[in-house]
Parts: sequence; C-alpha cells; structure tokens
Amino acid sequence: MTIWAGVDIGNATTEVVLCREGAELDVLASARTPTRGGKGSLRAVEGAAQLARRLADTHGLVIERAAFAPTPPVHSSVERVKLETRTTGRLTIVTRSAATTAGDAVGVGAPVPVDQLGTVDPDRPVVACATQDWGYRDVAGMVNAALENGRDVVAVLTANDEAVLVSNRLRTALPVVDDVDVPSLLSATLVAVEVRQGVAPLQRLTDPFWLADVFRLQDNERVDARVVADQLFDSACAVVSLKSREPTGDTPAPQIPDPAVVSGEQAHLAHIIHLADIAAQANSRRGSVAVDSLVMATMGGQEAPPADTDALSRALEVAVTRADSEAAAAHVGALTTPGVTPGVVVVDVGGGTVDVVTDGSRIVLPGAGQLLTTATATALDISRSAAEYAKRAEAVTAVTVQLIEDEHGRRQFLDKPINGRCTGWLLTSAPSGLLPFTSRLSGTEWRSWRLAAKRLVIGGNVMRGIEQVSPGATGVLLVGGGASDDELVRAVSEQLGHQVSVGRGNVGGQLGHRFAVAYGLVVMAVRGAGA
Repeated sequence: MTIWAGVDIGNATTEVVLCREGAELDVLASARTPTRGGKGSLRAVEGAAQLARRLADTHGLVIERAAFAPTPPVHSSVERVKLETRTTGRLTIVTRSAATTAGDAVGVGAPVPVDQLGTVDPDRPVVACATQDWGYRDVAGMVNAALENGRDVVAVLTANDEAVLVSNRLRTALPVVDDVDVPSLLSATLVAVEVRQGVAPLQRLTDPFWLADVFRLQDNERVDARVVADQLFDSACAVVSLKSREPTGDTPAPQIPDPAVVSGEQAHLAHIIHLADIAAQANSRRGSVAVDSLVMATMGGQEAPPADTDALSRALEVAVTRADSEAAAAHVGALTTPGVTPGVVVVDVGGGTVDVVTDGSRIVLPGAGQLLTTATATALDISRSAAEYAKRAEAVTAVTVQLIEDEHGRRQFLDKPINGRCTGWLLTSAPSGLLPFTSRLSGTEWRSWRLAAKRLVIGGNVMRGIEQVSPGATGVLLVGGGASDDELVRAVSEQLGHQVSVGRGNVGGQLGHRFAVAYGLVVMAVRGAGA
C-alpha cells in the first residue's frame, strides 16, 4: 500500500496528487499552487516538494514514492504589432464620432473660421469652424448673422462640447458636430459633414461614388473614397476633409511573417492573429474595437537542463521515479476520464501554449491564454490586468448605479451601488468586485467579439495542432487551466465542427481537468512505464 505523489511543475502552476497503490490506484488528495522560480528551476522543485509535504501532513499521510518528469519550460512571448493604416490619399477622416451632435443632414463646403463668415463669397458653400475660444452663444450668433446676410453656411464644427447648445440657437437647421480639431482642419480645401439622428446610419459619406463626385476626385483616387466609405460604416456622424496636395501613392503594407510549421518537443512556431479578422467574424461596429494591429505569440526552447529527479528526491527524502515525457503522462491521465475512448486527442491548454497529444505523437503550439489577453487589451485599449479578467466570462452592463443587466437581458439590483461614473460601462468580475473595463461596446457586441476571439486564438490553434498530429480525429479532450473556461470549450467545438466530439477531462473520474499530468505520472510509475 505505497503512498505515491505525482508532481507536475507547469509554467504557471504546480499540481500534486497523492495516491495509494493497491488493487486499484486510489486518489487520496490533490492540490495546486503557483509555480515559483520558473519551471525547470531548483526553486520550483523545492516549492513542489513543500506543497506535497503540506498536503500529506493535512491528510495524515506519509509520502513513500514520487513520480516526476523533469521538463524545461516552454518560453512563449506575446507581442503587439501596429499595422500601418490604409492610405486615403488627399482624403482625411477628421472624426467619426463626437461627444454630441445635432441636426440630421449633410453639408459640403470650404472650412472658414466662424468670425470670418461675413467676408466669404455668398455663392460659396462654407462650413463654419469655431475654435475653443468661441462659446456657443457667440458661435450661434455669428452663424445666424452670416445666414441672414446671404452666406451659404452648410454645417457647423466646434472644438467645444457644445453641439446641442449651438444647434438650439440656430434659426436654420444645420448639421453640427463638436469635439473637432478645428485648427488642423482649416488648412483643408473642402470639408464634408454628415449627421444622422435616431438609429439611422450615415448615408452619403459611406457612398464612395458620392465622395468621388463632391470632392471631384481623379480616377486613381476612387480607391481612397472606397477606403473612407468602408471605415465610416456604423457611424452616426462624420467629418471628412480634402487636402490641397496631390496624392503621393499607396504606402506599402508591412511584411508580416508567416508562422513556420515545425513539430517536435522544442517546436519554434508563431501564432499570428489579426484583430481585423476577429472584428470581421464578430461583425463588430466600425470603430468600436481596434483593428489596426496584430498580436503574435512566438516560442523558443530552454538551453539550461531542468532540475532533475535527484533534486525532488532530496527535497522529499523519498525515491522518485522519472518519466521521460509530460505529454505521455498527460495522455495517460486524461484517458482515465469516464466515457472517453483510447483514440481521443488530448489537448492541454495553458497560458502560453497549446499541447496536442495522441498516443505516440505530440506538438506544442504557442498562443493560448496570454495571447487572448493581449488581443483583448489591444482591441479594447485597456490594461492587460483588466483584459485578463474581462476575457474569462460574461460581463454585465451598469444600467444605473444599482441596476445591472447581463448578456442575456436579465436585470438585477445590486446590494451596494457602484460608482456613478461606471453607468453605461461593461463590468467584469474581479477579486475586488465588479471591474469596469469599457464603455465602447454593448453587452451583445462584447459577447460576439469575445467568442470570436476565443474561436480564432484558441480554437484555431487547437485545429492547427490536430491537423498535424491526428487529422482524422473524432474526439478531443481538453485539460489544463484553459479547460476551466466554458466558452473555450464551445470555441474549440465550433472550430472543429460537428464531426468531432469535444469534452473536458475529469481525471480519475474525480480530479477534474487540471491534474492530468500529475495523476498520469503515478499511473505510469505504478505500471512500470516510467521507470
């Protein structure tokens, strides 16, 4: 009746399971803790030993043997690459949103300072432009005076947040947009302003033929009009200007490396995700999430050998059986899940990598939880810490300081009101309570983007691995920390299609999805496979 300790030191966490060897292998206890000092380090081994001893003491047990697979860490780095925006030649999108707008029309004219409206040609359409020096009363008064004197003012732009205040004092209805960088706009030769109210989107500035006509573009500039029109879809207001200089031609697109397909224990790969692809799959509103970047995970090996079984043996003061492969242990442990068949593909989803394992074959792919965090932080322009919590599960919308609405439309009153500045924001669960992370998306839009991101980042990576190690697989079993995400299970299933069954591990029928390696090590040691 030997008491075994299976020790799995991972990149992020360390798992230990205690088992009793007998007619059956009985699970006695299990625990996990953050890995200290880095996987493969002596400190990590000592931390694992402390966890094992503490677990044994808690349950009144004495560890007699241990099983361990010394493995170097898989170093995965994640970075963001900002792409050069598509050129629009002489056309510039001055703004596609504003704090407030007024009117429901479109106007095209030359930009003119509001205090100079009286000097312009009455037959020349103009756009009145007010810097921060002019308050709403002065702006409205000068525009009204110009209109009474026969000037053709077609729109009003102001740098201050006063569009409605200006509009309410105009005697003629005009489109008014605020929060505009007026000084930089005055150098343009022509400006188009469109504002739509209610649920109506832009109608003119999203039409490339209309843009080409009113701005009198040359044939080789029509592609610029198409790019501008595409970027303004889903907007309720926009200002587009025409520069006086001649077009300089397209800016060459940056060179994006293709991920190399290399298999093996120390695979050197790259997983590249274009944020525009996530937005397109989620059908995100233009401008609601960033699309001008890509995020990339790369992976390299470890030069120094990892701390061996001798180190763990000294720390535990017991004999340690060495296993040559964590992957083999994960496969063995995962297959103890009730209901699975021997031919199932085991997928270990961690923070940095996705490991895809079959009986005798394995591939390690960079790009997992950390890459999803980076994609979320970049798309929403928020911190990585906020993105780490936001990506995990459903969010709620703060309707009022004490009323929230979840992604299913259900409403709930909070026992404790939130900060009034969070009204209208999406909130996610964090250790400190509800954490506001964005006001740019509705709950439905955030759900669509989040699920699309998981499909492309994690689901796509799993599919790549399966295509290389077991293209005909009909069953996939998810283990590791990532398997705790219900939406991730759905994302993988959707990527693989209805012909592949996707489930979550339950090691030994009781340990859940996190202890596949630790339990598998003991099983292999008891069978003599790891000796």
